Amino acid sequence: MASPLQDVAWESCLIEPSADRDLEAYARRKQGVPNPAVRYFAPVPWLARALVDLHPEYGLLMHLEQSVADLVSLVVSQENSCRFCYAAVRAMLWSQGMSIERIQRVEHDLTRADLPPRTVAALAFGRSQSRSGPAAARAAREALLGAGFSVDEMKEIAFVVASTDFANRATTITAVPAHSLERLPERLHMRLLRPLLGRLVRSRHARGQATPLDRVPPYPYINLVRAYAGSPIAPALGRTLEEMWASPHLTRRCKLLMLAVVARGLGCEVCGCEVGDALRGEGLTDAAVAQVLTHLDAPELDAVERLLVPFARETIWYEPAPLQRRARALLDRLSGPQVLEAIGVAALANGLCRMGAMVLDQP
Repeated sequence: MASPLQDVAWESCLIEPSADRDLEAYARRKQGVPNPAVRYFAPVPWLARALVDLHPEYGLLMHLEQSVADLVSLVVSQENSCRFCYAAVRAMLWSQGMSIERIQRVEHDLTRADLPPRTVAALAFGRSQSRSGPAAARAAREALLGAGFSVDEMKEIAFVVASTDFANRATTITAVPAHSLERLPERLHMRLLRPLLGRLVRSRHARGQATPLDRVPPYPYINLVRAYAGSPIAPALGRTLEEMWASPHLTRRCKLLMLAVVARGLGCEVCGCEVGDALRGEGLTDAAVAQVLTHLDAPELDAVERLLVPFARETIWYEPAPLQRRARALLDRLSGPQVLEAIGVAALANGLCRMGAMVLDQP
């Protein structure tokens, strides 16, 4: 089954994979099958774990149907031209029994995909948020509510879109190889193993259970974590943020600047205000922050920040191959873990802003 993205230009992988038995075992326990992306992110453990922990199908959704979430992930990955994530979701749908013909109808024309109107509305929302981001959040939210989704379902759809945007950027910018996943349904032995593979994948899927939020990390985006209080999404998101802030490869100020640049580029005021407050706490004046956000540079920036602030801006709207080459050029100036962490921070910032605009910026 030829993939609509197989002709998207895709560079060679940025980083050589490195074995980490603990991380690989963790992913296998949670997902039931090996996660081929983990080895590429092992030098930055928080990023490798986040690509596993923020998958919605593993006990994070309490209200939204998993089948809807899977299709949302498919169309968002298609919209973002992420060959790796797109092939992974496509293979998962195929392994669980969706016909090739139906997958192709979803890919090419939602109006002919023989899907319930609510599902079509969720997929249209995923595409619009990936294309327009926070600027279209209010209209997108009203469209979902008008289609009959509850507020809790809407928040979970926003999380699915955001977590997919995050994973799309992480695997696209690093150019994680996609070819083997794209060809998986064509292989004879995989067609023979399809029923077993489907049972194995489904065996790890779980509905979320109400989960108290015992502690909110004292970091930016705590309001977003609080917005999901009572849902298992909140502690999963909180752990990812806490580990990201604690990771040593980039300074806290550098991460904040990258987050601020993405928030400004996407026009997400609710995220931008929170990050702006934190930057003042790091000693940057309002004038310095304004200059960074306007010109992507300022005298106060150090050498690493001067490289990564404009890079963060380029991750908002992109074509895969040029962005992959841009990231590769960073390896001439920064270490591998620094580049990987920068990719992770920028990817997470893009997801957080889209989610924040949907669940925090209420009318």
